[in-house]
Amino acid sequence: MNTGLYIHIPFCQSKCEYCSFVSMPLDQGLAERYQRALVAEISAFCGSSSEKLAVDSIYIGGGTPSLLPAEYIAEILETCHELFSVMSVAEVSIEANPGTLDVDKLRAYRRLGVNRVSLGAQSFSNAELAAIGRIHDASEIASACALVRACGIQNLNLDLILGLPEQTERQWSANLESAVRLEPAHISIYMLELDEKSPLHRSLAAGRSHVPDEEHVADWYLNTIDFLEDRGCPQYEISNFARSGCECRHNLKYWQREPVLGFGLAAHSHDGGSRYANLASLGDYLDAVERGRSPVQWREALSPIRELEETIFLGLRLNRGLDWEAVRRRHNSKWIDRCESSFEEMAGMGLVDWQESVVRLTRRGMLLSNEIFQRFVLLGESDGEPSATL
Repeated sequence: MNTGLYIHIPFCQSKCEYCSFVSMPLDQGLAERYQRALVAEISAFCGSSSEKLAVDSIYIGGGTPSLLPAEYIAEILETCHELFSVMSVAEVSIEANPGTLDVDKLRAYRRLGVNRVSLGAQSFSNAELAAIGRIHDASEIASACALVRACGIQNLNLDLILGLPEQTERQWSANLESAVRLEPAHISIYMLELDEKSPLHRSLAAGRSHVPDEEHVADWYLNTIDFLEDRGCPQYEISNFARSGCECRHNLKYWQREPVLGFGLAAHSHDGGSRYANLASLGDYLDAVERGRSPVQWREALSPIRELEETIFLGLRLNRGLDWEAVRRRHNSKWIDRCESSFEEMAGMGLVDWQESVVRLTRRGMLLSNEIFQRFVLLGESDGEPSATL
C-alpha cells in the first residue's frame, strides 16, 4: 500500500479567533530553524535504509505554509524526493491563505511538483471574515484563485466555514454562489467547532457574539449538499465535495486507514500497525530533533478492536460507506455482532442505510455523525480496552 506524507508548518501571520490548531506567529529566524529540523527529522526517519517507501501523496499543511520562503518548501520537498520513492503521479498539496501568494512563489511550487493548492477562503463576506480574525478580504480570494491557475496549478480547493457568528441563510447562500463561480475542483465545508480556549468561544460565552441556531445550520448543510451536486461538485465525504476525479487523495488515506507519515510539530502518523504523534511544544520538538532524538511523544499499537473501531467510524465518513462483508472477513470477532445490532437499531432510526453488504450514513446520520461515531469508539470499553485516541 502506498504511503502518504504530511508535513506540518505551524506558522501563521495571525491566529484566527476560532483556531485550535498548533500554530504561532511567523518569526523568520525560528522558521529557518524549524525548516532545518524538519529536514533532519525526515532524514533520521529514513536512516541509511536503501529501500525507499513508495509515496503517492504529500500534503504540506499548517498553519499557513505559504508564508514560508519558497526555498524552504523546496528543501523540504527535495528531501522527500531524495529519501522516498515519490511517484510521478503523486498528489502534492500545499495549504495557503489569500494574500500570501505571489507569482514567483507559485511558479516555484509548480517546479517542485506541487499540483494542488488548498485555499483557506472561509467566507466571502468581509464582515464574517473580520469577525473571525482573518487577514484577507473577499476580493483577495478570487485574485488568489486566478493567480494559482495562471501559474499552472488547476487542482484548487476552497475551504468554507458554515455557522460563523451572525451568519444568515442569505449570506451562506451568497458564500456558496461566490465559491462555485470560481469553479474550484474541490470544496471543503466545515461546521464551526470551537475549542474552549479559543477567543471566539470566550466571546460567545460572554454574549459578545452569537452564532446561528443549530437547526438552521443543519438545514443549510443539507441544502448545501444538493446545491453543490447540482453544480457538478457532489459530496464524497461528510465535509468534502469534488468534481469527478478531483477527490483529495491524501485525505482519502485517512478515511481508508492507509499509512500516512507525519513530520513536524504535533504531526500524527499511522504506519499500519500503530498510531503515534510528535511533541506539541515547539521548544521541545526543536530540542529533541537537534539533539538527534526522536520527537515522538506517544505511540499506540493498534489492537484488533481498535482497528475495527477505526474502520467503522472513518469509513462511515465516506458517502460510499462501508463494505460490511469485507469488514466481517477481516475482523471475524465477537464485536462484529455488537456492530450489526447497532447498525440495525440505527437503520430503524433512519441514521444509516444498510443495503446488502453496504452500510452508509443517511443525511440525518451525517448531522448526528459525532454521536454515531462515539458509539463505535467505545466499542471495546466493556472488555476493559481504553477508547480510541484519534
